[in-house]
Amino acid sequence: MSSARQSSSWELRTQQLLLPKSGFESSECEDFIGVDEQNCRFAVADGATEAFDARNWAERLAHNWVRSDAALTPEAFHSWVNAEGLALHSSWNQLTLPWYAEEKAREGSFAAFVGLELDLDTQQPTWKAIALGDACLLQCRNGSLIKSLPLSNSASFNSAPLLVASEPSLYKNSEQSLVIDCGSCEDNDVLFLLSDAAAAWYLERFEQNNFADVFQTHDGQAATEFFENEREAGRIRNDDIAVMRLEIQQRSSS
Repeated sequence: MSSARQSSSWELRTQQLLLPKSGFESSECEDFIGVDEQNCRFAVADGATEAFDARNWAERLAHNWVRSDAALTPEAFHSWVNAEGLALHSSWNQLTLPWYAEEKAREGSFAAFVGLELDLDTQQPTWKAIALGDACLLQCRNGSLIKSLPLSNSASFNSAPLLVASEPSLYKNSEQSLVIDCGSCEDNDVLFLLSDAAAAWYLERFEQNNFADVFQTHDGQAATEFFENEREAGRIRNDDIAVMRLEIQQRSSS
């Protein structure tokens, strides 16, 4: 899927890919991509498989954040997460759950999250990002990695990242790991928002000086087949994959 947004000086081209674990249906994918091109807000959320109702939590985080007007500050994000967590927990009130599910529900749900806001209405485009967990933003320029957050190398990924918790008291324990950063873009810069398996794969490619922008040479179906082949070859973990690619180009003055 590809689309474009324009300002007077800049054009933004977007592509995205969502791929469930091998052997799973699309309806079982716990990664989500949020897009609001009008307000230039984009997000990726990755639900923690072992958590209760993680798929709904990740979907809520990705889709609702891009449509919100929450500022990119720790305080605003805290308030927004608390409100979304309350709404999620309220949706469970009518459920009849076995005791073990009730135990998990009391702990709430968890997801990794990365959100990006772009400003194209300036002489030089700028971005601001917010992230918690192991969903990542990568900024690439001329085939080189110039920014990666909140993780910066493939060895940093592990099985127990601090995540966005739907339960306020648990979120408070992890919010010190919240990362907020900003930067600027040049013509033909590419920004990626990635869930953990894709982020680790991209970072490893850069570390091996073997980066190739899959979406420059593959359409949506071909990109899907490419990542499926990487899984079969053992070069990427069999996990849900979310990739949001944003390319910034200067418009011709003619």
